[in-house]
Amino acid sequence: MKAQVWTIENCPYCVRAKKLLDLKGVEYKEMSGFHPDWKSVPYIILDGEPIGGFTELARFLRNS
Repeated sequence: MKAQVWTIENCPYCVRAKKLLDLKGVEYKEMSGFHPDWKSVPYIILDGEPIGGFTELARFLRNS
């Protein structure tokens, strides 16, 4: 599994998302700033599929 993660500095949910991806062994590329399709950060895409933010990522990984 590979991910893209859009983040900004000093974002606690961005830090949590990256730690969760590290914990699950998911490789990711960090992108700086906001994704045009999402109004907040983090925004995560896994294997080309838009997941959403931290809450959606946690739910997705828990159910997979």
